[in-house]
Amino acid sequence: MTGNRQDLLNMLCDLSDLSALVTGSENIENFLQRTVALVSGHLRTPVCSIYLYDETADELVLKATVGLNPQSVDRVRMSSGQGLVGTVMATRQPVCEGHASQNPNFRYFPETDELPYESFLAVPIQKGVVKVGVLVVQHTQPDYFQTSDIMALKATGGQLAAVLENARLLMDLQRVCGIPEKPMCNLGFIKGQSASAGFAFAQVAIWGRSHGRLVAETEAAEKGTLKDFLRAVETTGAQLNALQQRCARKLPESAALIFAAHFMMLKDPKFIGRMKERIETGESATRAVRDVARHYLDFFADSPHPYIREKVNDIEDLSGRLLNNLEMPASDGQGEIGGKVVVASEIYPSELLKLAAESVAGIVLANGGVTSHASIIARSLKIPMVVVQCPELLHLPETTPVLVDGDVGNVYVEPSAEIVARFEERDRAKEEVAAQPGPVTTGTATTEDGTRIELLANINLLAELPLAKKMGAAGIGLYRTEFPFLVRPSFPSETEQFLVYRQVVEAMEGRPVVFRTLDIGGEKTLAYTDTAMEPNPELGLRSIRFTLAYRDIFEQQVRAILRAAAGSRHLGIMFPLIASLDDFLQARQVVTDCLERLAADGLEHHDHPDIGMMVELPAVVETMAEFAAEADFFAIGSNDFVQYMLGVDRSNKRVADYYRPEHPSVLRALRRVVKIAGEHDKPISICGEMGHDPAMIPFLLGIGIRRLSIDPQFMPAVHRRISVLTIDACREQARELTAAGSLRAVKAILEP
Repeated sequence: MTGNRQDLLNMLCDLSDLSALVTGSENIENFLQRTVALVSGHLRTPVCSIYLYDETADELVLKATVGLNPQSVDRVRMSSGQGLVGTVMATRQPVCEGHASQNPNFRYFPETDELPYESFLAVPIQKGVVKVGVLVVQHTQPDYFQTSDIMALKATGGQLAAVLENARLLMDLQRVCGIPEKPMCNLGFIKGQSASAGFAFAQVAIWGRSHGRLVAETEAAEKGTLKDFLRAVETTGAQLNALQQRCARKLPESAALIFAAHFMMLKDPKFIGRMKERIETGESATRAVRDVARHYLDFFADSPHPYIREKVNDIEDLSGRLLNNLEMPASDGQGEIGGKVVVASEIYPSELLKLAAESVAGIVLANGGVTSHASIIARSLKIPMVVVQCPELLHLPETTPVLVDGDVGNVYVEPSAEIVARFEERDRAKEEVAAQPGPVTTGTATTEDGTRIELLANINLLAELPLAKKMGAAGIGLYRTEFPFLVRPSFPSETEQFLVYRQVVEAMEGRPVVFRTLDIGGEKTLAYTDTAMEPNPELGLRSIRFTLAYRDIFEQQVRAILRAAAGSRHLGIMFPLIASLDDFLQARQVVTDCLERLAADGLEHHDHPDIGMMVELPAVVETMAEFAAEADFFAIGSNDFVQYMLGVDRSNKRVADYYRPEHPSVLRALRRVVKIAGEHDKPISICGEMGHDPAMIPFLLGIGIRRLSIDPQFMPAVHRRISVLTIDACREQARELTAAGSLRAVKAILEP
């Protein structure tokens, strides 16, 4: 190819063209055709084609092309492994040929008229482990494509994958389902746990029922003409556009189209077109929307694949929006949840992001764990959230007023005017205090006797970076890379991850940044994978086990981290849930391989990262010396470490009393781990909740911890706690605690 390739890569990082394509296309076919035209134009090739994977037939189907015979669209089909395109799908690797017809895998399809195009380049389109299709470019000039062109096309495919996945799924929709109403129980005051501080008082909206109820209604009044329906479609599209922009502002990690499925359905003639056809035969608009939506819902609900079943929410949501706009033409686009308290049995982080975009007042989880990652996102977005064990709340009528006290963790159903007034007064007082300028701390705390303790920040979302800087964090001791995965509806591409990670590095302005590689599984489930289907997810294919099993996902993330840190002085990459030295060495080799490929590709990257690991499993304790000989640094993940040491599910309220960080075996194991790291002169930090626990900080300093990685909001309190301690006293307490043999004895020392 010709032209400035760096400019080309920059263009591929820009999502504005993709957003315009989705929102401006008349239907799915038009979107696909405009996409190949856009790619062909930017990459300066006469041929660009998209093949989508038909899972039912297990075949690739040509769905759009520029340069080949347009009559071949939908006619050219090939199985995985057949031809060059099928080879790309089978191997999930790019194929670049300067003389395509000479490759033994080449297969000529006469209907395409492709013989003149000798140069061939194709890349797989996939979202994590899900096959989506293949993106192909061709040229008449032999040996036209170079290594940089492969990188450019891979980046393009990554950007297109999420939207193309939805286009593929929409090709085969069939049948329908509904959501029944249930009678409510008498409720008044429910005591729960705080997941995100704040106060909210509003009418309730039941997540998964508001729009689902609209679709499922069988006796609703029929109304609406074709003109009303077309206006509702246009209004719904405009509302979704506004929501998408609001999402990007609130949470930059969501820059990809999280409403991609909604947009694609609005363009789909088998969805919107079928509704229009029924209206033209005399049905009311509301009846047509309900009937067609039901027809589609069953297809999704019956699928054996979780990433397809998850689309039920998208169908219900879009159909509910259409019905709302038919009922209320002047709707503001917030549907039935904007400004309300949402009650849900559980919620995925990607769903929480949509709720944030619609400005919900608060959230109540009727059956969830307080440490869930949806709760962390709620705190970052400042949405009050309370977790309760009260499924009866899911059956409240949707006009019921509910007060959420996120500070304490209580829920009031139909509270009295006196209770509401009291909380409103408290909320006003809090806002006045918050408006007062607070002290800015530094990244180093000092004990009373002059020992310096480094304070680093734990970061979940980009929105937390300003607070970390304000608090003077010495760097980022733990950036949880799973959050860009959790807040999206599908696996982010390498380019999408690069854009997020680059903002992290730039924001810290040269201070150290440690990226933890993807840590999913257990309580951190992705809606678009089947990891949650394991009988025991906490002991299943999670964290490093997942990434080693899916090396392509692992490599994309590592490459994105290394590229994002180009030019920075201090980069750390650490692996979660390491159980054996073999696991660590295998993961470290992935980083080494990525470094070599990036250098060979001529891409800017950080070429000397420190490689470390999380200490979370008891298996590490007795082999710590072997790890210390290989790893550059360690971080103790105290939450998981306690959980696995004691065999306690920390999110299970029934066994919460057994989750005891001060357990003698936990304290002794921590002392041993820190001692061995010190003997090998390897830095070690703690990045779990123990790091900001006032009762445990003296023990941590006493066993030799000199680096704490904590959430930024805890830094002022940790500064104050450390300033009144002396290292000698901390060491003496640590000796007493590790000599204690029972929880009762430990408690007597901690609470004299």
